Amino acid sequence: MARVSLAEYMKERRVGHEPEPERMGPFLTISRQFGCYGFSLGLLLMEILNENAPPEKTWHIFNKEVLERLATETNMAAEFLDRQRREKPSLIVDFFRALSRDRIPSGYEVRHRITAIIRGLAMEGYAIIVGQGGASATADLPNGISVRLEAPESWRARQIAQREGISESKAKLELRVKEKEREHLRDIYQARFHHEPPFHLVYDCSAFTLAHIAQHVAYLMRLKGCAS
Repeated sequence: MARVSLAEYMKERRVGHEPEPERMGPFLTISRQFGCYGFSLGLLLMEILNENAPPEKTWHIFNKEVLERLATETNMAAEFLDRQRREKPSLIVDFFRALSRDRIPSGYEVRHRITAIIRGLAMEGYAIIVGQGGASATADLPNGISVRLEAPESWRARQIAQREGISESKAKLELRVKEKEREHLRDIYQARFHHEPPFHLVYDCSAFTLAHIAQHVAYLMRLKGCAS
């Protein structure tokens, strides 16, 4: 199935105001450790959930589209905004940013807008949101399920090494750097939107194939009434 742009999706489903809680969603968020294939899982789930879905209940997947939308809004590169959202607070940097002629958004501002976009997608419904702090941003919204993919470091290093054609030792170094960045972001989002437990479902990717996980998640979504 062809992917839809975020702008088209929001235009088709826009309600003009925040819907009542019972009319929010359904939605699904996928969080993953580096080396686990969250986007691939999202694509599998989209295919399963759309198999017999009517046009008005078609599921769509969002990942980098969230940053791309913000890039369009601010006329800034998505890569730059991604770096900004990962930055740690700094009084000196904020001081010189305030003096700058060019309005450069702080990490807080970028994360705040990304959160607003993600919550809007979740409220509109039939959205699969991969990464971007989606689980924390939507923790208080009803009619959604949050999934977390994990695996032992050695397993993830092998996946990265095979995918990128590098040694496992180099893959481990890359993995640890990326995980440190993600842990920093996750701590920020979870501090703002605390939810216990942080995820509804946690899977070990070294023990189950993505196809198995996708079938299980889809089944549980139907049981919970999040999918037809």
